[in-house]
Amino acid sequence: MKHSQDELRVERERLYDKQVKLETLRDSLNDLFFRARGYIAFRDNEELKRVYEDLNEVEGALEELEGVRLNSKEQQMTEELTDFLSTYQSNTLPTLIRFVEANDYAGLQNYYSSSDIVNSVNQFMEYVKQYKVDIDDDLEALSKEMIEQANQFTFVMVIFLFLLFVFIAYLIWRMMKDIVRPLEQMRQATDDFASGKNFSLLPVKRNDEIGVLFSSFGSMIRTIQEKEEELTAQNEELIMQQEELQEHQHRIEESLYETKQTKERLERYNDLNHVLSFTLNKQELADSILEYLDSIYELDLGMFWIRESGERALKGMTDALFEEFSMNRTDYIDQRLKEDDFFMVTREASHEKGLAADSVLVHDYFSGVNNPEGDMVALFGASRIGRAFSEEEQKELRGLLNRVALAIERIQLYDRNVKERILNERIISNINEGIQFVGHDGSMLQRNEAVCEIINCGVPIDETIERARWIDHLANQTDDPDQMREFLEGCIDSGAHHVQEYRYHILEPAERVIEVYSAPVLVNEEKIGTILVHRDITREYEVDQMKTELVSTVSHELRTPLSSVLGFTELLLHKQLKPEKQKKYLETIYKEAKRLTNLINDFLDLQRMESGSQVYQMEPLQINELAVEAIARFRTESGHPLVVVDEAANVQVEGDKERLAQVLTNVIGNAIKFSPDGGHVTLTLSNDENNVIIAIQDEGIGIPAEDIPKLFNKFQRIDNSARRKIGGTGLGLAICREIIEKHNGTITIESEEGEGTIVRFSLPLLSTGRHRIARPEGDENSPSVMIVEDDMSLALLLSEELKMSGFTVIYHMKPSEAFEEAKRTPLVGIVIDLMLGDDLNGWDLVDLLKKEEKTKNIPIIISSALDQAEGKGKLHQINHYLTKPYPPTQLSKAILRFLTEPIQQGVIFYPERGSEQDESK
Repeated sequence: MKHSQDELRVERERLYDKQVKLETLRDSLNDLFFRARGYIAFRDNEELKRVYEDLNEVEGALEELEGVRLNSKEQQMTEELTDFLSTYQSNTLPTLIRFVEANDYAGLQNYYSSSDIVNSVNQFMEYVKQYKVDIDDDLEALSKEMIEQANQFTFVMVIFLFLLFVFIAYLIWRMMKDIVRPLEQMRQATDDFASGKNFSLLPVKRNDEIGVLFSSFGSMIRTIQEKEEELTAQNEELIMQQEELQEHQHRIEESLYETKQTKERLERYNDLNHVLSFTLNKQELADSILEYLDSIYELDLGMFWIRESGERALKGMTDALFEEFSMNRTDYIDQRLKEDDFFMVTREASHEKGLAADSVLVHDYFSGVNNPEGDMVALFGASRIGRAFSEEEQKELRGLLNRVALAIERIQLYDRNVKERILNERIISNINEGIQFVGHDGSMLQRNEAVCEIINCGVPIDETIERARWIDHLANQTDDPDQMREFLEGCIDSGAHHVQEYRYHILEPAERVIEVYSAPVLVNEEKIGTILVHRDITREYEVDQMKTELVSTVSHELRTPLSSVLGFTELLLHKQLKPEKQKKYLETIYKEAKRLTNLINDFLDLQRMESGSQVYQMEPLQINELAVEAIARFRTESGHPLVVVDEAANVQVEGDKERLAQVLTNVIGNAIKFSPDGGHVTLTLSNDENNVIIAIQDEGIGIPAEDIPKLFNKFQRIDNSARRKIGGTGLGLAICREIIEKHNGTITIESEEGEGTIVRFSLPLLSTGRHRIARPEGDENSPSVMIVEDDMSLALLLSEELKMSGFTVIYHMKPSEAFEEAKRTPLVGIVIDLMLGDDLNGWDLVDLLKKEEKTKNIPIIISSALDQAEGKGKLHQINHYLTKPYPPTQLSKAILRFLTEPIQQGVIFYPERGSEQDESK
């Protein structure tokens, strides 16, 4: 059936494939002639292009159709269509294209009628259509044939299955009759025989396997019945033997249990021995002892208490019960244990008896653990309810506790050794001296942390370092490696049994002086190692150097003025001199005496500061006033123009006026003294968040970078030729630092050799609530205003007003210095007093400024007590004229207008009238 169906399915698929290819051919021919007519009708080149595409598709469809099995009629149609297409493509279509391109539709119509093209096309289309109908009919007939054939085969299969079922049923019936029924009879007889019932087994007269099986089964039944009594007797005998074996096995199990118990007990004892021999933890010892005793003697209550250190192990006792016991009941126990090594107490149970109705006895056992001196170091107590401790158990407990005493003593000895070792290590680690222990072979075995603070160890502190390595590492850090290496080798030498000392210098990271001594470590007169002790004596060395320097400096500084005083005094005493010379000599004596006084005062100040007896009179101060006063003391220094730049909005501090003035005088004096070739000295005031900062800058000889950290040390002077010529005690900066630090401030130095020095110190503000007024828009940097005024009080008043408006103020008293400052500093305005000095007055300074190209455009404000009429001829050179007294706000308003409005020359202020007025020149 399957083979027939497959043949029909193949034939159906072949017909269907032929049908698809014919439909493709038909569609392609339709498209071809439709496109050709479209081209002829509309002369559309796109349609012509598609005509050629459709020709290719028709040719492809014909080629595919040739691959299908065709009959003679189909083959003839295919060949005719191929010839037609060839003629159409090579002749007909080009002719049609020529007619269309020539727009000759009359000729085209004649050509159609004469060539019979339309009839041929219609004939082919009709043939393809009819052939498709024939193929559809063949497919339908083929499908009906497949269905009829399938129905016939199905009917035959049903009949076959029915006959097969009847045959199988007959086989099963014969099997039940010939095999299963005899076996069922045999099974029933077996069940009856097994249960002791009567049964009958009819003989089967058959010669097949069933008959043999029945015969054998009957023989077996008879044999079993004959042997039943014998088997019963043997079974009884086996049961008796089994009971004997079970009894023997029980005895063996009891023996094994006892052996196991003994083994477990030995294991626990070995564990206890291990703890007693090796543990160093008292709590672990107490827990292990009580756990072992509980497992062996089955304690109901237990306690092991190491009394000296307090460790305890408890069973059946709460901490509160133990505390009550230790506080109230140990006196009696201690007294009894002084008389006996251990004792028993039998008492009637109270809460221990639990649910028992009758009286129950509790047996308590107490034993002390004594050290070799007889002192009790631990207490053991145990209780058993209703079970007394036998004499053997009491002795065993006592013997075990004697061993425990040795373990406790060993732990106590170890604890003492550990404490002593830790104490020694802490002592060695906390001393300032660096200690090394070197073995007999020269390897460094131990050292403390101080060694690595003194010298660069280069390795972890607990690492053993071989001889050559650590000696080379240490020697290479010193100023004389060969000498250091020789000293260390000599100390380690086995024959060196005496103390040796050596002093060396460490160069990195900073130069230090180290003194080292070595001592041999001897055991039974045999050297086992060497102790090396390094001590940093840099401070002592510096003190010695300072003492030497002090003696040299003091002798020089005292001898020079004393020589002058004695020399000029001797001249005054023994010679008749003119009054002019006498005055000159007396002035020199006075000057040298002041120098001696200042030197002695420095020593006294330093001594009071170091002893803590220096008294500071703290009061609110304006630091800018102190700065201006200090600058004023040095105004006679013609070679050193002094400049004050005030950028500080808040200058109020709390301090000792005299001491802060001493700092300013000292620092400004140093700036002048160490600028032997002249140059400006600039004092700048500024603010950070909570401090006022004072910076004094000079253009002097400067300080080498390596010497800057030493400058604040006492008697420290830079050892170079330029500074040796200048002289000094080296105490000034040390005193300055002490004073500034007592005012909770800081002082620093910045310098470059040959470029000058800046000394900067800061003081905390008394109040930080004062702020500048915002500067005019466009001025990101603080604009500078110069005040040329010999009245310092007025200058400070004007300065405060200008600073509040956001300006930086520069002070000057001398017109010549003010002119030089104006040439090198950008200014937004200059405030000039007319009455300044003998050499130049205010108008002279105005003339100098207007003639100089760099300064002629700087706005000028005259601030004077003179009436403006006295300088009417020069008013064209200035911008504003303020007549004293005037409100300081007028000054700041005028300068702010310089920044925001065009300058008007000749403007005069009349502040006493309360408003500004403009007058023409």
